[in-house]
Amino acid sequence: MALLNGTRLQRRTAKEVINAWCVRDQRRLVDLLPLPADELSEMLAMPPDIAAQVLSALADASAARLSEMHAQGIEVVTRVDAAFPEELAFNLPEEELPYLLYCYGALEMLSESGVAVGGSHVQQTLDETVLGQLALVLAGAARPAIGGFERGADRELILGTVANGGQAIAILPLGLNQAATVFALAQAAVDSDRLLLLSPFPPETPFSERVAQARLPLVTALASGLVLLDPDTPPDDWPGAGALLSRGAPAIIVSRQDSAVVQQWALLGATIVDGPGAASDLLAGALSSAPREAGAAADELPGVEPIYFENAEEAIQLLGRSGQVPPALARRLRESGAFGYQDVPDVDVDWDATEQN
Repeated sequence: MALLNGTRLQRRTAKEVINAWCVRDQRRLVDLLPLPADELSEMLAMPPDIAAQVLSALADASAARLSEMHAQGIEVVTRVDAAFPEELAFNLPEEELPYLLYCYGALEMLSESGVAVGGSHVQQTLDETVLGQLALVLAGAARPAIGGFERGADRELILGTVANGGQAIAILPLGLNQAATVFALAQAAVDSDRLLLLSPFPPETPFSERVAQARLPLVTALASGLVLLDPDTPPDDWPGAGALLSRGAPAIIVSRQDSAVVQQWALLGATIVDGPGAASDLLAGALSSAPREAGAAADELPGVEPIYFENAEEAIQLLGRSGQVPPALARRLRESGAFGYQDVPDVDVDWDATEQN
């Protein structure tokens, strides 16, 4: 928090330090503090003055701020925590990843891919019957609905999903300490573990259009499908929508209007339907064919989910996204006959000595 949210260091530089020291080398940031600036400069290949800024920023860190947030019910998930969503690390470039997520609610929802939702920003133009039926469809999808809690279809679908017994994640366009209005609408759902409020921004961050736009790629990166009700904004206004469809995820537009916006979504590859019934059939078929990475099935621990892979190299790649893969584990995966890699030599193995033994 001191590195990313402080004033002594550029955010990009802070992320480079965290990526090199924590993600790549699996070390704690606190272990940087005893190092002299010249040694840190050499270890991370950075100018000495930047290394001095890093150490100065870390010296500003205070555990009291973290304790204060914890007392408010705000949990902080970092890039190297087990609860950090695998979908974000998989679907976003490293430089675009949020390295801190501020969360309020049921953290275990972060272990599942979900269905991104949105649509018209003008609630008065929405058919309440269709809205209610679509919320019921989303509640029955057995995956959280994910939205930005914007006025109109987005917010109503999130609230309607949890009202029908489903779960939802709302990625807010402001810090959690600035979200009093959201808390007033959503507190009951949060208390019942059906809604997770999430922000990639420090708690004191006020709303702005730039901040609102910046969090949209997180909605689609966490999702394995997209459902929009009478959208009034084209795909170009939703960063990440194109990438979602390019991954083969279903995008379903529920609308009886053949507007220019709807046509743009169709050109991108979205399927246009005229009612919730058709959307339900499409969504059920698409989600049932995709593996559900639902954590907590075995031991109810947040952030612990099955990792699906086809062979040893894919297993090593997936494991490497969240940490360093020990050479011994990589070797055992490659040598496992279950994956057909038993004949692939590991560079760390002395095969001449092995044959002699």
